[in-house]
Amino acid sequence: MLAHETRNLTRDSADDRWWRRLAVLGVSVGLALTAVPAASWTAAVQPDPVTRQSRCLLSGESVVISAGHDDTTPVTLVFNGSSLLVVTQSDLDASFADLQLVIDKNPPIRSEKTARKTILIFDQNLPDLIRQLREGRQATVYLRFWPTWPVTQLFPVNFGLAGFSKSHDAFGQNCRPPAGANPASR
Repeated sequence: MLAHETRNLTRDSADDRWWRRLAVLGVSVGLALTAVPAASWTAAVQPDPVTRQSRCLLSGESVVISAGHDDTTPVTLVFNGSSLLVVTQSDLDASFADLQLVIDKNPPIRSEKTARKTILIFDQNLPDLIRQLREGRQATVYLRFWPTWPVTQLFPVNFGLAGFSKSHDAFGQNCRPPAGANPASR
């Protein structure tokens, strides 16, 4: 009986060691994944949301949010070379003059300019806006949707800026990666 218990202790110890190694490996992989955020921006030739003409666009990943009245809408940030567009499928309400973009802790950038009722346009002080996007970690857009009765609140939409700079470089090369860039490292 004692030999059987010793065998079980040995097996349990081996099992414990295996599980500890697996846990350490899982933590190591998790840390590696969080240390290198995935690129969430791409430069590609697509139809421009405003003009519908094919051109090089810099696009972030879409985020689906509530639009206030029991519906949702995808929201995407798109840079077309002359403005940063906030593209939705729901009609925007600019009547409160409070639609804005905030990059990290920089002062808010307001806009009332829309296209096709579903696109908010940021085109003022473009060089500073691009600098903020390249240096920033997060952009938050505050949107309000129509109909305004009953009035809905501002909806914050967060976008990570990881990968923006590299994709902006490719955008500057007409959607081609910069010379010497390794396409696999995107």
